[in-house]
Amino acid sequence: MRSLAKRTVITAVLSVTTLFSTGMGLHSSAAWGQAATPPPAASSSCPVAAHMPSAPELKDIARTATDRGFLWQVTSNDHSSWLYGTIHAAKLNWAFPGPLIRAALRQSDSIAVELSLSDPATLQVLRDKEDPARLQHLVETHRKARLDEIAAQQCLPPHAFDALATGMEAAALVSLSGRKDGIYPDYAIDSVIQGYARSVHKPIVPLETATAQRQLLIGTTAAEEDALIDDALHDLSSDTGRKELLAIATMWANSDLNKLEHYREWCDCLKTTQEKAHTKAMLDDRNIEMAKKIIQMHTSGHKLFVAVGALHMSGPNGLPALLRKEGFKVTQIVPAPSATASQL
Repeated sequence: MRSLAKRTVITAVLSVTTLFSTGMGLHSSAAWGQAATPPPAASSSCPVAAHMPSAPELKDIARTATDRGFLWQVTSNDHSSWLYGTIHAAKLNWAFPGPLIRAALRQSDSIAVELSLSDPATLQVLRDKEDPARLQHLVETHRKARLDEIAAQQCLPPHAFDALATGMEAAALVSLSGRKDGIYPDYAIDSVIQGYARSVHKPIVPLETATAQRQLLIGTTAAEEDALIDDALHDLSSDTGRKELLAIATMWANSDLNKLEHYREWCDCLKTTQEKAHTKAMLDDRNIEMAKKIIQMHTSGHKLFVAVGALHMSGPNGLPALLRKEGFKVTQIVPAPSATASQL
């Protein structure tokens, strides 16, 4: 079970853009009520609520922002695009891009993301309720009640997840567990990048469909959803998920490319046939389709800034490797190559 639980954390934080990590700039909760941002903490056991910084705070955070995450410049056909590995839950002072990432954003003409979370149709798919028969099963097996109990322990509003499928609730709670460490889906890097794109009127191009991402979170069968929920319940009840979320977020914030590249060696998520199939579907299969769309748009003349979960950049089947195989010149920007060498 331990390896399955870790899979749930990584899926929620590094691989799949979801409803609880919506594209609303620095304050995501407006897209789906107040579930992502609880009321002010009523006791010391409740996490501090995420908040929209004041204008002076925003200016100060932007002024002192440093480059975090993972950035590559990819060049072909006499022009460049960029690949940026993001994280879907972050600390407030991580949310603004540093100078190298800002430069790449300015030079791009389109922003490519997993999902455009300002698209009403996308949000509607992610908000679709559970099939009534499935929900009845999840109620009868007490999975729904156990998740709701954890939501209450996290000081989330009553009925916060009633409008979502139960598998979505499970993944949301894993992501939201990091709030005790100051890590919030409200400050998701993807959301900030999409907010930037809207503010400067750059097109946002989705690389995936909401239906495909929803299936990754709730499964395609009843048995898959049960397993995913059970993984999350183990993660949440043991508090190991929160600790792993912090470790993963720290890896991203420190731009630890060596750790990212060796993900499959430390993830403890490839022990069974089921885990291997899930990882292939979560990463390899999606990367191939993303790469096709990126190549198509780049070849047509676009200068893309591709911002997707950092795991899509990892290893021989990551986006940098796939584009290199297709003849692109791939140049590592963040971390600087010398910084990576010092970690080895």
